[in-house]
Amino acid sequence: MTDGEFITVWLVAVALAAVVVLIAAGLLLAVLLTARSLLRHGAQALEAAEHIAADTQVIWALDDTNRVAADILATAESIESNGGAIATALRQTEAAPVSVVSTGGSEHAQ
Repeated sequence: MTDGEFITVWLVAVALAAVVVLIAAGLLLAVLLTARSLLRHGAQALEAAEHIAADTQVIWALDDTNRVAADILATAESIESNGGAIATALRQTEAAPVSVVSTGGSEHAQ
């Protein structure tokens, strides 16, 4: 191999190496830009998810509301039942009135 051929092969090898380095650098820049884009979009998605969680907190609170409403209903039904029993007892008391008759100084309840 002559000096001219050696220099030609060496220059071709250096040129190929430079092309490989440039392609690798381009790919690394593409990866870097994609990673930054993913980070930016991920931050936007997280922010949106936080807003959604805040906006739907009321829906999750409905479970508590339903439990309290069920407790109130049970209490109201108990009051209704007890009120009915009291009303029945009062009606029975009104049906058999108690009178006080005064006879010769002593009072007897009938």
